[in-house]
Amino acid sequence: MNNKEKVLLHRGMDKVKQKMFEEALEIFERVLAMNQEIPEVWNNQGVALFGLGRFEEAMQSYDRCLAIDPENLDALRNKGFLLRNQKRLEEALLIYDCVLQKGGDAYDQESTAAVLTALGRLEEALSCLYLAREAMPLKRLEDEIEMVKELMEQKGIPVPEERAPPEIAHQRALQRDLQGKE
Repeated sequence: MNNKEKVLLHRGMDKVKQKMFEEALEIFERVLAMNQEIPEVWNNQGVALFGLGRFEEAMQSYDRCLAIDPENLDALRNKGFLLRNQKRLEEALLIYDCVLQKGGDAYDQESTAAVLTALGRLEEALSCLYLAREAMPLKRLEDEIEMVKELMEQKGIPVPEERAPPEIAHQRALQRDLQGKE
């Protein structure tokens, strides 16, 4: 990426932060006219498109970014968020699993827990929230943990006192591996 491309990329990112999505898109299109192989431009274009409610185009931008840079955690997170927003929960879960395998953080554990909760997989959600809390002790996580515990109690699911047993995370990994082989 040359200096002109960098300057334009950052200008576009500033427009996104200001929620000036149309202006951001114009800038990103200028950069892409010069060089289509900059993953950050595709990812940020996706963010601008998402902000405009153009979800399919946003997905295409995230996918283009990931085709250039499969390890781009920002694009994976954005794609997961978009899928979650569209209630495509199983697909979102696969993306968040990928983020976590590639070194995701506590926020990614929290996002994964939100998807698992929506899917009714409460024990796994609780386990993810405990892991997130270990890395990032926030009041918000405590509240989410209590909410999941209440849901578990309402459904008659035994609630572990502290951290969910490691077998749950292990079972989830095995399930994921088996699904991948089918």
